[in-house]
Amino acid sequence: MLIEATEHHIAAIVELVNFSYRNKGHEGWTSEALIVEGDRINADQLQDLMNSNAAVLLLLQHKQLVGCVHVQKRQDAGYIGMLTTHPEFQNQGIGKQLLQAAEHYLIEKYSVSCFKMSVLSARTELLDFYQRRGYQLTAQVEDYPIHANVGQPMLKDLTVLHLGKPALK
Repeated sequence: MLIEATEHHIAAIVELVNFSYRNKGHEGWTSEALIVEGDRINADQLQDLMNSNAAVLLLLQHKQLVGCVHVQKRQDAGYIGMLTTHPEFQNQGIGKQLLQAAEHYLIEKYSVSCFKMSVLSARTELLDFYQRRGYQLTAQVEDYPIHANVGQPMLKDLTVLHLGKPALK
């Protein structure tokens, strides 16, 4: 079941995202544990993401949170981020399902003309995943946001790459 998160889901989302992205004992294919240390998100940051032009979509299976994705309207584009599937539920098509749900939500709610997202440069398997779904690298590259309180890179020269895709209505 796919639902829109409320404030009462914040603790569970923070736990899921940090476990899925940064837990060194349970590294799924979406893990950043070997390239960034520290939490990926905290409750205050998540609260800030949940504003009037944004939502966090949750995928529940038997009342258990197994995945989430953040969506936000930014001008005429829909930004998709924090796509997360619990490591125990990976390789079951949940990431694809969440990505499709995010795109559909952004088109239906905000009539966006394109989708945008960011990926760490060292995450080649993730770049491949998005490129297979029609996303293309843009020329925009940024330094890792060290001062954003989203963890510290363990790799030198880690950057943030930006991808885009037209929204087909």
